[in-house]
Amino acid sequence: MPAAVDASGSSRTHPARRAGCLGAGTVRRLANGVQIARLTPTVPARALARHTHDDAHLVLLLSGRYLTSAAGGPPECTAGTLIYTPPATTHRDRFHDLDGEFMTIALPATLQARLRGGLDHGALRAGRRAQAFAHGLAQACADWQGDDGVLAETLFDEMLDAIAVPEPAARGWPAWLARAEAWLHDHADSAADTPSLAHACDVHPVHLARVFRRRHGCTPTEYSRRLRLARAAAMLRHGPATVASIAVACGFADQAHFHRLFVRAYGMPPTAFRSAV
Repeated sequence: MPAAVDASGSSRTHPARRAGCLGAGTVRRLANGVQIARLTPTVPARALARHTHDDAHLVLLLSGRYLTSAAGGPPECTAGTLIYTPPATTHRDRFHDLDGEFMTIALPATLQARLRGGLDHGALRAGRRAQAFAHGLAQACADWQGDDGVLAETLFDEMLDAIAVPEPAARGWPAWLARAEAWLHDHADSAADTPSLAHACDVHPVHLARVFRRRHGCTPTEYSRRLRLARAAAMLRHGPATVASIAVACGFADQAHFHRLFVRAYGMPPTAFRSAV
């Protein structure tokens, strides 16, 4: 049982808990060692004492009333809040009641170094871009298919980079941009529909495309295409589905169209890619 420094600054001994041990639900483990769990709470607030987490982890509130001591956010979080907690943090973050849902992301020690430097001084609330990628992870966890591991790792990497970016560097982007990114990840099984995307973000399509290109170096359509090609590559790598069925599942117009785009992205036809891996 580790000794930790609590909010008053005194050294006390608290029970150690693993991220996600306060709920029940679906747990996924990625190839990079990251553990993702989409859960409903099982421990009422009154039964939860102050405790210490040895590992770094994140919590995304999907629904319910969640109370946190994290810096940069209100004591009671709203749905969509993403909290980063560094290793050896002692707190009493908890659900007000058992009516809610959340996702935890436990980071292995090999990845914790990416968040060091300014993020080791206590828990904090992550920004909108990180929230958008975390929502994509939650969706992947809920609707998991055999090929979703690679997509989940991509979303995780994007989320971690968004958290690690110093706050001043992240300022200046409109709030709707995070919603646009989340929408594209949620619709990664079909070609991007820019008018629908603009409507979902309540912004003019031309303005959306201009700002999106400035942020990502590509249009929303190209961003969507990259996501769909990554999903197709994962399906070729890990599953028995035919090339034609993969093309349909990933939202390409036909097999010939998929073939051309895949060769452009990966330098070989889908069948050769499958044989190579």
